[in-house]
Amino acid sequence: MRYKLLDGPYGNCVFQFQKKEAYIPANIWYVGWERQTKASYRWNGETRTDSENTFIFQYTTKGKGAIRVGEAVYSLPKGKAFLVKVPGDHEYWLPEGSAEWEFLFITLVGESAESCWAEFADRNGPVAAIPEESELVRLLRQINQEALNDEISDIYIASCKAYNFVMALHRYGKGLTEAKDKVPEHMKKAARLIEKKLGEPLSLTDLAEEAGLSKYYFIQLFQQYFHETPIQYMTKKRMERSMERLSNSDLPIKEIANLSGYESANYFSKVFKKEIGESPKEFRERTRDRQFTRVFLE
Repeated sequence: MRYKLLDGPYGNCVFQFQKKEAYIPANIWYVGWERQTKASYRWNGETRTDSENTFIFQYTTKGKGAIRVGEAVYSLPKGKAFLVKVPGDHEYWLPEGSAEWEFLFITLVGESAESCWAEFADRNGPVAAIPEESELVRLLRQINQEALNDEISDIYIASCKAYNFVMALHRYGKGLTEAKDKVPEHMKKAARLIEKKLGEPLSLTDLAEEAGLSKYYFIQLFQQYFHETPIQYMTKKRMERSMERLSNSDLPIKEIANLSGYESANYFSKVFKKEIGESPKEFRERTRDRQFTRVFLE
């Protein structure tokens, strides 16, 4: 069952589905878009009556709110969001001096929502600055609109939407949603050089020179834009290429090691097992009939 509460251009939806015959890893409890102007607006995470283990994501679109988590108090201007668990030691409100607080929100339940909350909080804390044009905010707007349009009509559609949001939150928390076009061209050049010369010796100095930067500054910027070090990126690309060759060819492992930039087959095997979790030989035997065209590593 689904209920709508409308107030001008804003709206809230609450979902209460009775069928429980299928395992549902995540689902929506509430989703909405609100504008609060009264000082009496206040929610306490230890006294509200939501069911156990619910998770609230709330994103400010206009004005300013405030939240206390434990003993820390955070301001919530436009572009900031919080993620909290109910019940929990938190409280959020319209602070003195703020004429309004407009926000999008979604309340989720389920094991996937719980694991996402734990990981996001560990990486980002309870409050994060998120660009309005981000995939995460776009998806939240979309879910809200679909709910108001009566497009979320059963428990399975709602669960699918909830799980999509949870995965988007995971991706945002890991820095995977930044648009490629935001990476400066000189940093893209360095990344392209890595992929072009995976089978050749390539030093950090070579990469920094390709980007036109000092080695120290290059490493800093590379981590900022690619969310891993240049060496980690290079290793990942070499592993992807070697996995393709192991699956799609009968080349000796020593030759694949050399083509992947490793002079020693033993060292290559050691790195491969550390990164992939099995030896090159084991991987080849397991995948030789699958003929991978392209391999992507997290």
